[in-house]
Amino acid sequence: MARTVIAQISDPHIVGPGDELFEGSDPVGNLTKALLHASQRTQHVLITGDCVARAGTDNEYKGFSDVLAATGVDVHLCAGNHDESVKMQSLYSLPSRNGRLDYTIDVPQGKVVVMDSARLGRGDGALDKDQLEWLDTELSDGAPALIAMHHPCFATGGPALDSVRLDNDSIAGLTEVVQRHHVMAVVSGHAHMTISAPFAGTTAYICPSVAYEFDFKGRDLIHRPGLPQYMQYSWGPGGSAFMARLVTVAPDDHWFVMESF
Repeated sequence: MARTVIAQISDPHIVGPGDELFEGSDPVGNLTKALLHASQRTQHVLITGDCVARAGTDNEYKGFSDVLAATGVDVHLCAGNHDESVKMQSLYSLPSRNGRLDYTIDVPQGKVVVMDSARLGRGDGALDKDQLEWLDTELSDGAPALIAMHHPCFATGGPALDSVRLDNDSIAGLTEVVQRHHVMAVVSGHAHMTISAPFAGTTAYICPSVAYEFDFKGRDLIHRPGLPQYMQYSWGPGGSAFMARLVTVAPDDHWFVMESF
């Protein structure tokens, strides 16, 4: 049986028409390249939040919608701290429950459970008791699952980012749920870095931003324009042979054929 292959793109930070993210950045170009590349190689494409750059304005979502329309790629969306979850639900006809952008994507040989960790006006994330109970129910059938949200569920080592991850109560609750079920991975974005760490008997992954990347210089958080990158997750029957891969979209003229491997 063929493997299930899912793409995760994160933090595109698309600006509105006539606006600029910062000098030298190309969020529209990067997202366009990543979408077109991923759609040819995976069965589903998920964008894990911060779809727009700053405050979820109508102009920003106009810019984001223009990219989706130009590429013609069907995507699943997750809310980030720069998004407006309720507005996204309306604009993109997204499923939700109790006003949160929580829903399940049925995929070959498993499921992807999307969680709304964003809280309007806040940089940090949270999952409330109702959300965790719903997640527990969604995972109870034993199907192999990915859990996806915007905010990371582990510390990344710097106070600037650790202060805006998923809060401690949410991490504790999520840990209890994940330990009870067949969760292949918990995936997120937000940190604009590629990081993985053990979590609750599985692995948690942070997908890099497709727009710009963070790094630490001493205690300072620094940034620079990023590359068109995304994460690719794949697995076989029953969740077997799960793999995670970082994909960088390079121009065709940067690839060379090897005579042997």
